[in-house]
Amino acid sequence: MIDNFHGNYVHYNWHWFWETGNGDLNNQGTHQLDVACWAIDKDQTHPTRTMAIGGRFNWNDQGETPNTMFAVSEYPNGQYVMFNVRNVNYKGYKRQVFNEYYLEDGSKITGEGSYTIHRPGKSSEKLELPKQVPFNAKAGRFGDNKDESEHFLKLHEIMSKGVGVPEDGAEYTVGPWLTFDPKTERHTGEHADAANVLVKDLNNKGFEVPDVNDV
Repeated sequence: MIDNFHGNYVHYNWHWFWETGNGDLNNQGTHQLDVACWAIDKDQTHPTRTMAIGGRFNWNDQGETPNTMFAVSEYPNGQYVMFNVRNVNYKGYKRQVFNEYYLEDGSKITGEGSYTIHRPGKSSEKLELPKQVPFNAKAGRFGDNKDESEHFLKLHEIMSKGVGVPEDGAEYTVGPWLTFDPKTERHTGEHADAANVLVKDLNNKGFEVPDVNDV
């Protein structure tokens, strides 16, 4: 329930406030993550670990949710899904909306609508899909996972060199690694209590959603 309504909540801008949205993760991210999950093995339901790093930079406005963020989720079989958003604008900024897929042999598939495959040691080539198949760079430390580090550094370079966010005038908000139980759909381990509060909003009185066992 919104306690103090203001005009900036509507129509599109509701994404930028915690009471009504969660930024581009639930805006553009809904579409891109849906496409990304097509590549996850069918026996995988939910990720078991997830974390995010980002902030709201360059926009001195009333919004609350991040306009810049990198998030990563790990599935039980070792597959990863990463989400990178830079909702900014400056002269020469290249707008990009696409998915990339990293394969076990080191190949990378990239594109949106039409795709290109980059195989190790070979020139990139257009990928033919079967018709029947539908602030500080050190802030993002992801161990020896080069793909995660590469994507975070893309985000950081755009915000620092492109947008001009000064290192001494801004901070990243680094989220902790969270563990998730796919069967119970609840967070477990460290920070579980705080994270589980965010899994589902409290019901307004008179609009309670019953537990499945009570139906």
